[in-house]
Amino acid sequence: MREYDLIANWYPGDRGRTVGVAEVLGVARSLSERSRILDLGCGNGVPITEALVNAGYRVIALDSSAGMLARFRINLPDIPVLHADSRACPFADNTFDGAISWGMLFHLTRADQAVVFASVSRVLKPGGLFLFTAAEIPDADDEGITGTMNGVTFRYYAVPDYATLLADHGFALVNVHDDPGANTYFLARKAL
Repeated sequence: MREYDLIANWYPGDRGRTVGVAEVLGVARSLSERSRILDLGCGNGVPITEALVNAGYRVIALDSSAGMLARFRINLPDIPVLHADSRACPFADNTFDGAISWGMLFHLTRADQAVVFASVSRVLKPGGLFLFTAAEIPDADDEGITGTMNGVTFRYYAVPDYATLLADHGFALVNVHDDPGANTYFLARKAL
């Protein structure tokens, strides 16, 4: 994503090292030891990928921002990371035990989010968990809104109903947790 290339150097100073870590590790603990986890939209790898690796999980990360990936490779030089689009995960079917997408999906239109869900469903093993942050607004439209980070304009999109959208792609919505003023976390499980 070109916008993240523009803020790649600024971004680490604006983000804390703990946001989302407890939620991600809580879900990861429900997987078996040494599970393989896909981090979609990994950014610079801190703090989410770093926390998963430090907890002993096998993480493969991907992001579409070359600038963020350059930072990732400095922060986590031994972790596999790909410059790729989450709408077309370049992995074999049934490869991962879990997937995480932190702060990325809401930049995609509803149609593109559906494509990501199909892609993630394909690469997750049956019963695999998918934790993501997003916005669900019942009367959301396809136009989205704009916002800025460090002077760069970004687009944001909400979805009216994640349970239905997930079900269309072989997932069941397990839980929704709203952290007021921060993030809404959606946990889904791929059908067995």
